[in-house]
Amino acid sequence: MIRIGVRCRAAGALCRGCGGWSDRVHGSYLRFPVDLSSGGRRVVLCLRVRRFACGDASWDR
Repeated sequence: MIRIGVRCRAAGALCRGCGGWSDRVHGSYLRFPVDLSSGGRRVVLCLRVRRFACGDASWDR
């Protein structure tokens, strides 16, 4: 089996609601897209995804 681990190192992200920049990490989770195969071996792609929290007080989310 081949396991590939990927994680994002972005400093922040834009809020989809207000469009403001947020660098406050709210949490993270693992995602496992459909398993692949390569040369007869099973390949597992393991993505670590971070969630950012919007810091705009006027945005109620």
